[in-house]
Parts: sequence; structure tokens; C-alpha cells
Amino acid sequence: MRVLFLTWGEVPRMSSVYGGQVVEVVAALQRHPEVEHAALHAGFPVVHSGMIREKWAYRHHTSAIRSLIGTENYTTRRIPVPPVGVHPTARQLQFFTTAQLGALARQIARTRADVVRCRSYVATHLALLVRQKFALSFKIVFDARSMMPEEGVLTGRWGAYSSDFAFWKAREAQMAAQADLTLSVSEPMRQNFAKIGARHSALSYLNVPLKTPDDSAVSDISRLDAGTPVMAYAGYLADGSWHVPANLWQVFASFQSHIPRAKLLVITKSSHSALTRSLAQSQFSHLQSCVSLTSANSPTEVVQLLAGADLSVLSYRTPENEFETEMSLATFATKTAEYLSVGLPVAVNRYCGGAASYAVGHDAGVAYDPYEGLTAAQANTLMRQARERPRISAAAQKDFNVDENTDRFVQLLKDL
Repeated sequence: MRVLFLTWGEVPRMSSVYGGQVVEVVAALQRHPEVEHAALHAGFPVVHSGMIREKWAYRHHTSAIRSLIGTENYTTRRIPVPPVGVHPTARQLQFFTTAQLGALARQIARTRADVVRCRSYVATHLALLVRQKFALSFKIVFDARSMMPEEGVLTGRWGAYSSDFAFWKAREAQMAAQADLTLSVSEPMRQNFAKIGARHSALSYLNVPLKTPDDSAVSDISRLDAGTPVMAYAGYLADGSWHVPANLWQVFASFQSHIPRAKLLVITKSSHSALTRSLAQSQFSHLQSCVSLTSANSPTEVVQLLAGADLSVLSYRTPENEFETEMSLATFATKTAEYLSVGLPVAVNRYCGGAASYAVGHDAGVAYDPYEGLTAAQANTLMRQARERPRISAAAQKDFNVDENTDRFVQLLKDL
């Protein structure tokens, strides 16, 4: 089996989601005994965010990628497109593919790939065009990662009733039907692709390349015994984003109403002063003495900080309409996998369907209503689950481990 991982539109980085969900996957494929060869081919804009924000420092990402998977296994293609990532409009999409089909066909031939794993919609669109135009026989894996048409609406790329949204929904169904395998990060997402006619729809959890804390940290129940549990939140937190401060304050307040001496640890690089103001000016200002804000410079530091907590929270945002509710059903969020890998049960906003499905199904959290907050029964369930962190951590490390996921991926290809 020879695999080419294709990304198109994203800027390759080693220290981001791209590193964990793409580069580490290629490295794991290279380690797999049934994979003869694995390589990464990345197409990204001529002018991109790395050049603008990081300038010469961006070269460190390229060096890190080549160091991990081998220089000969990492090839790039600069494409003359605006820096819109994986959210091009229907009109912009043509510039992502014009004069690119032959180049990709040659790259597939050079690597002798019999499987092309395409990250997200644009890469899948391109690979399908190449296979059709040149009558090639390689298998195509549509690695969806998110519901991109709906995501484009929420990020403001196009409207819910626009021609661009309609175009991508139609193309989504075509790609799922034509790809040999469609991968989803959550069970609700998998069911959605099966519903719209995917040839083969399978679940492939996110990868969390984190070094977990030692057993003594995971097994520590001293804070639970003292009645002072620590709830942790990690990641971006700001108004107008996927994760808004008001939702976090509200759910923590509901938890503390049942567990009076509970604390909240917020690990974020978002503005601490803005978050402090948000809490002070909210109806939950009385919580200020119970909330600690900190940040971490590396995944290892995040793990060390999470190890000092007992449970976690995915507060997300509250959908404002039926469209946003539908979009949220597939949400899993990388932070969910990070929490669980450290053994922290998760209080999940029930609108995050993917995360809620996993947490409840694995007895590793509860799904709460953001309008009402945590009930007494849910708070008690979380406290009970917090005493079972080793169990939760062991299951999560298997489900979100890149080598385990790669082994399942190879088996899926063999079963086609």
C-alpha cells in the first residue's frame, strides 16, 4: 500500500492542528508495517499567513516537517489563490485547480500512490478531477474533518442561502458518493455522510499527540476528597468565536451551585484582561475569586496544567438558529480529545453532538443544556467519573492515538 496525503489551501505548520492531524499521520503511516510508502503533498497560497505573520521564522515549520517525514517525502505546490484556506467560493475554486491537474497526476505517478488521502473538501475535489480526467485507478479517501459548507457560513465566507453554500452542498454529496472512503471525526458526522449517500462512511477520531501525565497525577483524588474539585478549560476563548466566555461562566456557575467549593482553571492564550473584564461585568462576577487564568507555551505544559484538574468543560457557543444547531451536531473539538486523554470527564454543551455522543457513550462526561446549566444529577455524575480518570484516560489514549487510528485506517482500506 502506497499512500499520498494531499492538502490543498492550508498552510503547512508543525505546531498546529495541521501538524497533529496531517504530518503526524504521515509519520505514523510510514511506521505501519503494511504501508510500503507514505508521503505528503501540500498546495498552499503564494502569499499566506505564515509569510505575513511569521516571515522568516515560518521556515522552522518546513524544516520540522521535513525532519519528521523525510525531505523526499514532503513536496509542495504554490498556488495563485487568495489566502482563504479551505473555504473558497465557487468562483474562487477554479483558481485552486486551473493548471494543477497535470501536476498532481505526475506527483501521484512519481510516488506510485494507490491511495490518495485528501484532507477536507478542496483536496478531495481536486483528486476526483484528476482521477476522472486521466482515467487513473487510485483510491480516494475524503477526510472531511468538518462540515465545511456550514462552517463557511459561520465564519462569514458565504451566506446560508447563497449560491456558494448551495454549490458546496451539492459538491459534498457528489464527493461522498464518488470517493472510495469518507472519514468523519464523530459519529453524528459519519451518520450525516451515510445519509447523503457516501459510498463508504467511517469514523476516524482526531489524533492527540500529547504526552500524558504520570499515573500518580491521573489517580489523584485528593481534591475530590476535600470537596474542592478543579474544572479545567483549555483553548481559545473570546466573544465572536466558537467558544464564548459567557457560556463558560454560566456552566461553571451551575456546577458550583451544586459543588460550592469548586474552582475553574482557564488555560488560554486569549486576552486575560478581556476575560477578566468579561467575568467582572457579567452576572457571575461573584465567581472571580474562584477562577484562575493561565497560559501554556507547549502541549507538554498544557498536559501538566490539566493534570492538576479533576474534570473539564466544552462550553462552546449557543446556536442562534436552526442552521447553527445543525452545524453543531457534528462538532467534536480537539480539546475534547485532549481532556479525555488526561482522564478528565467532560461537561459538554449538548449542541456539540460529536463530543456529547462520545462522552456520554463512554461514561466519560455529561451533555448539559446551555440554557439551564448542569443539573445536580449531572454534577454528581461528573464527580463520580472524576474518580475514574485512569479508565477514561486509557480508553481515550487508544481512541485518539495516531498509531491506533492509522492501524484502523489501513484496515478500512483493506476491507473496501
